[in-house]
Amino acid sequence: MNSAAIDLRLMRSFLAVARTGSVTRAAAELHLTQPALSQHLRDLSQLMGVALVDRVGRGVALTHAGTNLYAQLDPLIAKLDLVLTDAMDRVQTVQGSLRIGAIDTYARSLVVPGVSALLTRYPQLRISVRELPAAAIDRALIDNELDIGVAFSNLSTPEIEQRTLFEETLGLAWLAPPNTRKPKASLEFAATQPLALLNNDFAMRRQIDTVFARAEIALDVHVEAANVDSLMRLAEAGRYATIASRLALPRNTTLTMADLADPGMSRIAALRWRKGKTFSPAMEHFEEALMDEIRAARLVTSHVTAQRRVTG
Repeated sequence: MNSAAIDLRLMRSFLAVARTGSVTRAAAELHLTQPALSQHLRDLSQLMGVALVDRVGRGVALTHAGTNLYAQLDPLIAKLDLVLTDAMDRVQTVQGSLRIGAIDTYARSLVVPGVSALLTRYPQLRISVRELPAAAIDRALIDNELDIGVAFSNLSTPEIEQRTLFEETLGLAWLAPPNTRKPKASLEFAATQPLALLNNDFAMRRQIDTVFARAEIALDVHVEAANVDSLMRLAEAGRYATIASRLALPRNTTLTMADLADPGMSRIAALRWRKGKTFSPAMEHFEEALMDEIRAARLVTSHVTAQRRVTG
């Protein structure tokens, strides 16, 4: 007997016929044609080397071998179905741990509120959020130290996949005179300000330096820091201006922010993960919670959120 060639389709077809006593009813139950089901029975009998059913009028009856097989096989397949159902339920359950990495601005303005909403719905989850530079997020994803990251789409590595979240323009934030309204600021104007900026470990600082160098405009950088919150505090104190995302503005701030009028000052935020990694239910629901925060911040319109994840 070639038992390795006996697959579940043949066994399930035999069990349905044995249970119903009819090829017609069994075929309807399994959504098969009668000829296909009859072929399954013939294949199973040939592989086992014994007759399993006899034709009796319009129905069928089990042979002695068929009766013995049914008695032993039926509880085994029932147990297998329970095991498979349990495994599927576990896969679909939002549980376990979730490790998220994000640049500090996105972590504080979008990721943490999204995580808070997620934990309200699924308090059994255990979530860690790490604020890291964009390049460090990718390294942690590749090394399986993070499950998912929120950073920039322009980082290029074949080991990372991504989905675009939204596009934003960096702006100049400073303590402007009362009634100042500047929807945009020129690079030249920004260069007249004493600046506090992130250090060169950060992709945003390298982006800023590249744009101003290309325009052959020198920046007047007085302070470098390792997080955007520090830059905003320095700006609110009134001595320095800074360049950052609007998402970094403190609530009820007295700062004025104007988008910098240069196409190089835009950036695209992306959800990033290690290539080939299967999204867990926790990751799927975090993505939904994150998109809710992005919509609430009016960073995207509703049609953008219908995009699917794509390879970066």
